[in-house]
Amino acid sequence: MGKINLLTKDTFNKIAAGEVVERPASVVKELVENSIDAGATEIYVEIQSGGEELIKIVDNGEGILEEDLRNAFLPHATSKISTADDLFSIHTMGFRGEALSSIASVSKILTRSKTKEQDGREILIEGGEIRYEKYSSMDQGTLMEIRDLFYNVPARKKFLKTPSREGAIISEIVSKISMAHPSISFRLVVDGKEMLRTYGTGNQKDVIRQVYSKKVHDHVFYFENHFDSFSIFGFIGHEEISRGSRAHETIFVNKRLVQSKVITTAAEKAFKSFATVSRFPFFVINIEIFPELIDVNIHPQKAEIKFEDDAHIFKSVFGTIHQSLREGLQETFRIQEEEEPDRYEQLRQPETEPVRIDIPLDLTKDPRVLKIEEDRKALDAMKREGTIRQQESVIREPYEELKPDAVSPLRSEEYTVKPTAKFPMPRIIGQFRATYILTEIQDELYIFDQHAAHEKINFEKYMEEIRKGHVAAQGLLIPEILDLSMDDYQLYLENKEVLKEAGFLLEEFGDRSVAIREVPIFLGKTEAAPYFHEILDNIRNLGKGSKEEVKYLRIATAACKASIKAYEELTMEEMRHLIETLRFIEEPFSCPHGRPTLVKLTEKDMQKMFRRIV
Repeated sequence: MGKINLLTKDTFNKIAAGEVVERPASVVKELVENSIDAGATEIYVEIQSGGEELIKIVDNGEGILEEDLRNAFLPHATSKISTADDLFSIHTMGFRGEALSSIASVSKILTRSKTKEQDGREILIEGGEIRYEKYSSMDQGTLMEIRDLFYNVPARKKFLKTPSREGAIISEIVSKISMAHPSISFRLVVDGKEMLRTYGTGNQKDVIRQVYSKKVHDHVFYFENHFDSFSIFGFIGHEEISRGSRAHETIFVNKRLVQSKVITTAAEKAFKSFATVSRFPFFVINIEIFPELIDVNIHPQKAEIKFEDDAHIFKSVFGTIHQSLREGLQETFRIQEEEEPDRYEQLRQPETEPVRIDIPLDLTKDPRVLKIEEDRKALDAMKREGTIRQQESVIREPYEELKPDAVSPLRSEEYTVKPTAKFPMPRIIGQFRATYILTEIQDELYIFDQHAAHEKINFEKYMEEIRKGHVAAQGLLIPEILDLSMDDYQLYLENKEVLKEAGFLLEEFGDRSVAIREVPIFLGKTEAAPYFHEILDNIRNLGKGSKEEVKYLRIATAACKASIKAYEELTMEEMRHLIETLRFIEEPFSCPHGRPTLVKLTEKDMQKMFRRIV
């Protein structure tokens, strides 16, 4: 008997469904695109339990003819193309004729549809088998209800994420499709709650506001450019709304939501030309191009696209966005130059008299000075020659030997330090550019980055509190209200308890808005909103199956950016307390992001710099 078997129709359909119907969001995308192809101006989407229990799509499109209703669910049945040549001139969202048959083979799907000329019809299909077909009274358009998705493919169900995560993926798909079609009114309801409503105004920027927030709407620059065979238009965000992930990067080619490494790389490179932070931009890029110059038939879910001339597309996208950012930011920068001089220059300007740095000439005569082995022959020689003048000190008190009761807290924080110091306490020389603390140990110069050091202190203290389940939190006198995008809001709902355990108490405050009522105490008076967005991005980037401890780690990494900043002047006591605390934490030599907290320059390094030695 031969080894090659002919697969049954049921088995074949389930295999095909595995390529097209990866998850509930795949079903929503296919059906919404069918509604768009049907000329709908209103599309209603409802899901329950992440789409596993129910997916409902209702539109007011042209409907399905009575004689076509059964055929619509057959494999390779489509109204979009008729020959292979049509693949090179596709003007519709769908074209393969695989989606409905694939969905019907792994779910229970009820369909009602009515055209302008005919009566409505209703058909129920379970696992690819028609259960009944009858007339139905309804308005023109189509309704589809998909229940018990993957009920007959249990192996597929176990790979789904949580209902809230699957719901978030669906929300993202619907929101992005709505931006590509601003003339269509979309409404999305998730577990009985309306998550999105657009009004079909035809203005893409209006939809951006509905999908994201007013802040995003107010911080984007429009761009537009036309070439021989294609046009580019859309919006690029100011760096103020940049994110820690690519979640807010959207590309449409001929109104189709796609992924394109060529376009993404071009846009990000253009953005980074002007950005001062290493983050991902917000953008919505629309490309209208002759269909014969692209190939959309390279991915089972039509999610990727190939251009005939990648280099031309890259150059055009980069140039268009670069020019838009340059023109959009030019006036902003000019205002900053006029009204806000260099930050360092501000710090250098004294309120009453010039700031001068003291170089103590005879430190060893003060018995309270830290005992440090010194080799000061060069300094003594300079003293004898009178080449150094003693100047008035900005530090009004002599150096004291560090004692526990002599350390005043940095800001209002208290730290429980571990008994073993990881490095000796240095002698503090001063602060450079209100950013770096210059210190000395024996014949070596140690330079501390005050922000990185304080960030690491806060990080370790915060993680210890999380591990013990007692995060020190403070209530906000006036809660901060955040308007979240749909994907951010779903992510918040999914991780609400994790955030609470990490010291963030939040409450729903209207549609897709939350009120921040408590934050970890080390944030002080810092505005919490920017750190909350970064926390969501960090959690989003974890991927599937992340443990709670890893989420806490990502939360801490983002939140600790609220530590003291560069260009923030510290008193001598604050500098001493900062370094003393850093000495006793578990790992003091790098911040949570991997940057060093201190660097060392030896006397030999200095001599090499000044070419005293070869």
